[in-house]
Amino acid sequence: MNPNVEFEPTLCTNKLCTVKENFTEAAVSYGILLMVMIMAPLVCCNCPVDRVHTLDHCVFYLQCFHNITAGSISRDCLGSTNYDVIVDVTLVDATDQFDTTSDQEFLSLITSLKVSGNWSETKLTFLDNMYRLKALHLNNNNIKMIYDSPFRHLTRLEDLNLSGNQLSHIEELFQFDSYPNKLKKLSLSHNAIQEIPGDTFFELTNLKELDLSYNSITELYEEPFSNLTNLVILKLNHNNIKNLNGAMNNLFNLKHLYLAHNHIENIVEQSIKIIYHLETIDISKNQLDNLKTNLFSRHWNHFDDHSICKIKLSQNHISYVPNATVVPEFKTRLIRNSHKHKVMNIFTELDLSQNSITHVEFNAFQSIIQLISLDISCNRLISFTVNPNDLRYVKYLNLSKNFLQTLHYSSFASMINLQNLDLSNNNMDFIPDQSLINNHQLKLINMTYNEIVEVRHMRITFNRDGGVLDLTNNGISVLNLSPGDAYGLTILILRSNNITEPFSIKLNQQPTLVHLDMSYNLIEELDEESLQLPITLGILDLSFNLIQRIGPSSFHRVGHLKTLRLSHNKLASVEFGAFEGLAALVNLDLSYNNIGRLDSKTLMDLKMLSVLSLRNNDLFYIDHSSWFAHKQNLRIYLDGNSFSCDWLAEALSDNNNGYSKMRPTVLKTTFTGHSIEGIPCKQDVGNFVEPSKNYMIADERLLVTNQKILEAVQEQTSFLKKHIWRFVLQDAERNAKSTK
Repeated sequence: MNPNVEFEPTLCTNKLCTVKENFTEAAVSYGILLMVMIMAPLVCCNCPVDRVHTLDHCVFYLQCFHNITAGSISRDCLGSTNYDVIVDVTLVDATDQFDTTSDQEFLSLITSLKVSGNWSETKLTFLDNMYRLKALHLNNNNIKMIYDSPFRHLTRLEDLNLSGNQLSHIEELFQFDSYPNKLKKLSLSHNAIQEIPGDTFFELTNLKELDLSYNSITELYEEPFSNLTNLVILKLNHNNIKNLNGAMNNLFNLKHLYLAHNHIENIVEQSIKIIYHLETIDISKNQLDNLKTNLFSRHWNHFDDHSICKIKLSQNHISYVPNATVVPEFKTRLIRNSHKHKVMNIFTELDLSQNSITHVEFNAFQSIIQLISLDISCNRLISFTVNPNDLRYVKYLNLSKNFLQTLHYSSFASMINLQNLDLSNNNMDFIPDQSLINNHQLKLINMTYNEIVEVRHMRITFNRDGGVLDLTNNGISVLNLSPGDAYGLTILILRSNNITEPFSIKLNQQPTLVHLDMSYNLIEELDEESLQLPITLGILDLSFNLIQRIGPSSFHRVGHLKTLRLSHNKLASVEFGAFEGLAALVNLDLSYNNIGRLDSKTLMDLKMLSVLSLRNNDLFYIDHSSWFAHKQNLRIYLDGNSFSCDWLAEALSDNNNGYSKMRPTVLKTTFTGHSIEGIPCKQDVGNFVEPSKNYMIADERLLVTNQKILEAVQEQTSFLKKHIWRFVLQDAERNAKSTK
């Protein structure tokens, strides 16, 4: 290998990068030459060959560094009028200025450009030859000033993203050589804009989306949006706007207006005349204290079919919701169109959460047609009495975090579509089932954090697909449901209550209940009379109680149980017969108890057991001999215990050799200290297996082997019998045909 070899990479010209080699000696390693030839294009090209991807015919994606040079574009795409050429370029660590004269033909093909750099001031001269550009993203480049209207010649530009910079002066930035231009989407979010002169967007008459969010705009004087007659989406959220000053009054096609996180104190009809056309108006997190009823009214003919109108007024200072004012013209048109079935697919979502509302007038929602979602959570309501006809279509009602003590039947009488009802964090001491007697579509009732102590009846009908009732964090100690109560209830959550005697929770007349959560209670013991539960139950959670003992046949009524959680209790042992009747159980969690030794015979009733968690019990030994005959693959999680390496090696060996389907494992493997297959163990602990038991275990293994041989013989015998019988039948048929 000669060190006097020199390589001079040439400039990247036109389509290829070449390497000029100047050899001073003849004997050169061909391996080094090949490596250099491969690496040279990656070093010298600004758009390396391995970063050029052909996505389709005449559709390319390139990643370039510092500046842009010609990529490997096929000849039939250059200057082609027969194909729609698409060239998407990402320019990384870009320089502000670079030579654009040598590759003009290639630059003119670029249709989409995303640039990342760091310039405080720029003229963007590299855009000079990119006249086919449709999308230009210059976001997050710390740009403070752009000079000389560099977008002037980009007559095909449709999407311009200047967000995430430090722009403050944009008055003369959006000037174009052709009128009208094609710009449809402009993002100026996350900049330092404080004011918008009146003619800033004058030429952008085709603009459909304008994002000015996250700036420092305080006023909207001079009607800066007056010429944006095609604008559909306007984002002014996260600014310092105090007054709208009629700035949107000419935006007759506007559908979505975002004004959240400003300092708006009042909105009057004169300042926002297009309110009736809006599908989305978000004025949340402002300083509104006087709610105008015209905010709820809508010009229904203006909307497309399947529209959802969203009115967001959360986190203001509203204290009162007055009766709605229905504009006669709109009401007449609505009645006329309702006969033509034109408004049936137009719905409204209203959010009044996190205000200071103490009263809602009876006809407050009269002007809202087909209200499907109403959120008045986190207010100061002590009652909720409204016109039931105005809530006929409501599916989602959130009244949480108020001071309600009851629900008035009159308000819920017509609410036949209600699915989700949130009454959490109120002052209710009973379940208002009489008020919900007409609601047969309920899927979820959340009554957590109330003051319910006992439940003696529940005249509620849930959805035909099932329903959930969450009574977490009450004071419940007694719950007794009769036949017909809570019809259709499938999941009942009683976490964090005062249940000490599980016998007091009588649910055996609930034929649809499949999931019961009684975790975080005060239960200390279980016996055969404790659980008054239906046989349909599939999941039972008794974790985080104080259970010290589980007597025989404690679960005999829930024979279909698939999952049983008993973690975080005070069990020191498992009695024989404790799990009698649980032949269908698949998952058993006994983790975080005080079990020191476990005999697998106590779990013999669990024929279908597949997952057993014994984590963090300080276990040092498991007699697993009874699992030699277990039919299912059984994973036992042993994290946080003190098993000897001898026992662990034996258990893993029995599983690997096919004697046992019980497989010790852990959730988190470790290979530090003493461990086997990532499972930690203690080397200094004895085997804990008496000599007499060694013979018993050997006999068990022999029995398993003999059983497998017998099963194989039986299977083979059955196979032979089947085929011999088929042969006999076929022979009989042939004989019968021959006699005829």
